[in-house]
Amino acid sequence: MHLSNHISKLLFQHDCVTVPGFGSFIGNYKSAEYDFKEEKFHPPFKQISFNAQIKDNDGLLAKRISSELNLSYDDALKKIHQEVISWSQKLQHQTVLLKSIGELYLNSEKSIVFVPIKTVNHLKDSFGLTPIYISQLTQKVADSDKVKHIPAYLKPVNQSNFFKTAAIWTCLIFGLGLLSYYNINNNFLEQKMVQQQEARNQSKQAVQKAIFDLGSLPSLTLNVKREVKQYYIIAGAFRVSNNAENLVLKLKKKGYDSKILPLNEKGLSPVAFSGYSNRTEAVINLRLVQKKENKDAWLFKTN
Repeated sequence: MHLSNHISKLLFQHDCVTVPGFGSFIGNYKSAEYDFKEEKFHPPFKQISFNAQIKDNDGLLAKRISSELNLSYDDALKKIHQEVISWSQKLQHQTVLLKSIGELYLNSEKSIVFVPIKTVNHLKDSFGLTPIYISQLTQKVADSDKVKHIPAYLKPVNQSNFFKTAAIWTCLIFGLGLLSYYNINNNFLEQKMVQQQEARNQSKQAVQKAIFDLGSLPSLTLNVKREVKQYYIIAGAFRVSNNAENLVLKLKKKGYDSKILPLNEKGLSPVAFSGYSNRTEAVINLRLVQKKENKDAWLFKTN
């Protein structure tokens, strides 16, 4: 059984896949980015990481294997356990390659290090999108743009007196023309400045005489998007409301955002440690609560 294939397919649908007794593979959304070294754009992707601390069975992987291989739930757990033993033994002396996911190996401190693979994108929204190579353009100088050496026989020679006289007349004519243009342009600017000053004075008088009537201002409606919490870590459920309220007070003293949820179908009042809008965050905190506070805590999703 190739356990990595089942994990990879689950990562397309979920943000956290736990291998019981081994650890969890967690997917986090990453926006598009540019790789300067390889000169290419990567589309948005789901970055996969590994957390060896979250290893309690959440049932997700076992249920899939049970369904795909037509096995009982307990037999599926046994298959997973056998694969975990095989991985643990290989890690002692070599790297474990998980197809379509990445590589696992032990560092000098005997801790598991995970290196994700980059050829598979587990983000469904980016299906079919491939990296785009974009290189920096370099401008090449054409031969016609290069400065060429001018031979000595092409250099200008001394001009005759005729050309010198013509040059003097040209300068005089140009100077007279420039002087005329300056006078005309100067008069035009002065007239324009006078017109602008008159316009400013008229505007100032109009403002001083104006009577403003703003009337009634329309009401302003602000649409504030609130964070909707759908996932709750349940500490217990009580038929007596006082018991539920006492537990909420104890959990709040410990720093939890505890609350009492509406009555369930059995007529009990569930008490939650905390609520979350993101399932991945909820699963991670569930494992921590089970390890630290209550091993029987479970995850509840509201409608």
